[in-house]
Amino acid sequence: MARSVRKLVSLALCAGLFLVFFAGSWTDIFRSVPEQAEKAYTAEQYEKALELYQEAQTGNPDSDTLAYNLGNTLYKLGRFEETAGQYGKILDKESPALTPRAIYNMGNTLFQMGSQAQNQEYLKQALEAYKQSIVHAPEDEDSKYNYELTRRLLKEQQQQQQQQDGEKEKKDDKQQQDKQQQAQQDQKKKKESQQQQQEQQQQQEKEQQQQVQQQPAKMSKEEAERILNALMQMEKEMQQKEKDKKRAVTRSRGPDW
Repeated sequence: MARSVRKLVSLALCAGLFLVFFAGSWTDIFRSVPEQAEKAYTAEQYEKALELYQEAQTGNPDSDTLAYNLGNTLYKLGRFEETAGQYGKILDKESPALTPRAIYNMGNTLFQMGSQAQNQEYLKQALEAYKQSIVHAPEDEDSKYNYELTRRLLKEQQQQQQQQDGEKEKKDDKQQQDKQQQAQQDQKKKKESQQQQQEQQQQQEKEQQQQVQQQPAKMSKEEAERILNALMQMEKEMQQKEKDKKRAVTRSRGPDW
């Protein structure tokens, strides 16, 4: 683990290793901007070194050396995306002097991006960078070690991803089953509620019918008067019939000759 930290967290075994120095032995007063940046980098004053390298790069934007040293400084500050951009300038040009170093450092940068963000794509790109670094320098044990370390980390992330996907799938299935069961329960409750309402309605109708049967029939005033008039007429007719009957009996009582 100490070996991997030594290799991947730091770009150098000492403060100046892998940093391309500018020749010169002037005093600080007469130092060029790149030399001042180099001194700040060596003193681990990375923010100051960054400002100076950026200033120098503004005046010489095509310098591969400035791009490389600026990439190293950004790496020390943990600004890995910007680091990759500086190394990318060198790799695009295929500079013979700096390409092998830039490829290796690009692998370290991509490894940091992939491990911190749990991004498998960055780790795959780091593997490719270390593979190219081994091609350029087959004797470099650091590239081989970092390649194997990255491969193992990528495998672990892939296994974790598969496990998470499996757990998520089980969770989704469980949620789907719960939803179906809930829907079935809701449907059952709805059916029971409808049936209960129907039974209550039938019971109410039955009770209403029983109440109608128990209550005496009511007639309107007009109907009562009609029935009364009919009874009176019937009574008159019966009285008239009695009178007629008496008259008939009286006539039959005449002398018997």
